[in-house]
Amino acid sequence: MMKRMRLALALSWVLLAGTATVSLAAQVSLEATGSLSADTVGQGDVFELYVEIRVPSGSAVYFPDTVPSAFGLESFRAVDWESEAFGDGGILTLNYPLIAFQIGLIPVPGLDVFIGPATGIEGLSFDTGSVIGEWDGVATDSGLEALEQVPIARQAVWIVSPIQLGDISAGLEPKLPSDVLGANWDWLSLVVIVSLSIVLLVAIAPMVRKMLTDQGGNPVLHATSLGRDPALVRWQAALDELDRILSLGLHLNENVEEFYGRSSRAVRTYVEGLDTAWGPSFTSSELMLQLCSGINGSSVNLYGSMDVAEVVKFGRLRPDADSAESDWRVLRNWVEESRTIES
Repeated sequence: MMKRMRLALALSWVLLAGTATVSLAAQVSLEATGSLSADTVGQGDVFELYVEIRVPSGSAVYFPDTVPSAFGLESFRAVDWESEAFGDGGILTLNYPLIAFQIGLIPVPGLDVFIGPATGIEGLSFDTGSVIGEWDGVATDSGLEALEQVPIARQAVWIVSPIQLGDISAGLEPKLPSDVLGANWDWLSLVVIVSLSIVLLVAIAPMVRKMLTDQGGNPVLHATSLGRDPALVRWQAALDELDRILSLGLHLNENVEEFYGRSSRAVRTYVEGLDTAWGPSFTSSELMLQLCSGINGSSVNLYGSMDVAEVVKFGRLRPDADSAESDWRVLRNWVEESRTIES
């Protein structure tokens, strides 16, 4: 009986020692170390924080994209990583580029890496079946306690000024305005800039001139500059525009509203040119009344079609293609005959 008790006690010690050994081995496999690329860095220079993690096979590793910002120091860009096989697992190395703006001893914040099983986790894979997990999902996940936390201790770096004491002793001082605005210029660069500016002006000058004198501009002003009769040019332009509207075939494609709108607008533009008092402030009905008293009642032949155009634009009337073309012909005939009425 005594022997059995001793044997049981011995087995318990063996199991306890084995469990402690496994736990210790697991802790060792999840250790991480951090180091800096340099302990002294110039102000505004980029340096790196390296984090090396022992990762067991079949693990998912979660780490932040950047190091938490601190006073006078921040991440320069997102983390890079690389891995290599080691034993039955791998070694994952994280590279955090940093930049510091404050002079003196600057703390580099620590960070936490989390490791868990890779089963069912999607991400970039590396050695022995391990993957890189999505950090954003872990940082807000209530299941964070199910992962193993691996802390990386805070570091410190000495940041030196680019201006040394010897520079100040040698008379270093800010440049005077005369150094910037004076004659101490890079004349070669100045000549190149001026030459390119001249070439650019020469290149765009014809384009600007063409835009200013384009035929799509005001035909009346263009005709006046050529000594032609502005009234004749305006009359011909209205006829050409009405012919162009008919050629588009809008009324044949069930776009009757656009057909009437463009046609009546072309007539209104022409009529407004007959008298400077008949501006865009008049409705089509008011314009017809002015036209009736101003040009010997000639609007009687025009009023009906213009009235239909108003109803089509602002109501639900949709004439068929033949009716629309008939109204258009009334508008065009009136414009064509208006030269006789004016004279």
